[in-house]
Amino acid sequence: MAKVLVVDDIEDNIKLLCFNLEDDDHEVLTANSGEECLKQALAHKPDIILLDMMMPGWSGAETLERLKQEPSLAQIPVIMVSANDADDAIIGAIDIGAHDYIAKPFIYPVLAARMRSALRLKESQEALEKANLSLSKLASLDPLTEAYNRRYFFDLAKSEFAKSLRHNRQLSVIMLDVDHFKQINDNFGHGAGDQALVKLTQYCRDTGRESDILARFGGEEFAICCADTDSKGALALAERIRQAIEEASFDYEGNAIKFTASMGVTSLQPGDQEFEELISRADKLLYQAKDEGRNRCISDV
Repeated sequence: MAKVLVVDDIEDNIKLLCFNLEDDDHEVLTANSGEECLKQALAHKPDIILLDMMMPGWSGAETLERLKQEPSLAQIPVIMVSANDADDAIIGAIDIGAHDYIAKPFIYPVLAARMRSALRLKESQEALEKANLSLSKLASLDPLTEAYNRRYFFDLAKSEFAKSLRHNRQLSVIMLDVDHFKQINDNFGHGAGDQALVKLTQYCRDTGRESDILARFGGEEFAICCADTDSKGALALAERIRQAIEEASFDYEGNAIKFTASMGVTSLQPGDQEFEELISRADKLLYQAKDEGRNRCISDV
């Protein structure tokens, strides 16, 4: 059942509520002031809070306002408990963000029903947030490797490109392609090819920086946008990635599979007006690396 925080400055009221709530198999926390309520809520993250309106020190409305100001607590439903259902403070509390209120003396089954309503709404909101997060991931990530997809890569990289132009900062791009990828699929099956792409993504992440923007462009081709990185730094990063790929192997159905990659590296140059210009240069350098024997990094500096 739910974890319920009961806040009241009258001990008998707390005891009575605890008896009913525990009888319904709820886990009950208690506080006798607004300050203690905030402390308990931060420490234990209750599912719902039953908050008395009239307390010494912080009032119920003041306590509610402080709860709603805490990002980790703002979505916890709060039911205000008031001795006067005509109290204007109740209207103020609902405006602040209280889910509901109940007047004293209350009938516990009525309170329990209102709690169930609040908890159902909370569960629905959490499910919606989870679904939205999943949709966001689907819209931005390549489903196989969980690197960014091409469209989202351009959104992020173009933003970095604009910042680089505005603030006169360095920016570099690495284009990367798996060598002889078709042979992996032909010799070991498409499952092995998929695993190779997943491993390549891992090697890039393990070797690069968290701020680097890594994307699968399509097939076995990847791109990395490196903000605040000059051509020398980008070439050094590409070489580290190339070596990591060359030295590694992975097991697929009892086969130790190794592969290599070729890369083209370029950086922001005077006169560049569009991010696509960097992509085009890096792509040409990538094919130059392929033509010159593969498993190498070619830069235009």
